[in-house]
Amino acid sequence: MVIKLYDMDTMEYSGSIVVSGTAWEYRDVHNDHMISVTRGMPLKPLLACLVQFNLVYDIIDT
Repeated sequence: MVIKLYDMDTMEYSGSIVVSGTAWEYRDVHNDHMISVTRGMPLKPLLACLVQFNLVYDIIDT
């Protein structure tokens, strides 16, 4: 599964989250603060936190 991230105001692509089982990793995400705050979180709480970073997401099931 891939979760594409977009800026809430501009809808500009802001990277993605690649999910494999229960593990996930960021791709093309450049917000170091968000990465450090969310590192190691389970996926569901991570998705809930994205709004605090002005991000929305689209889930692409592969």
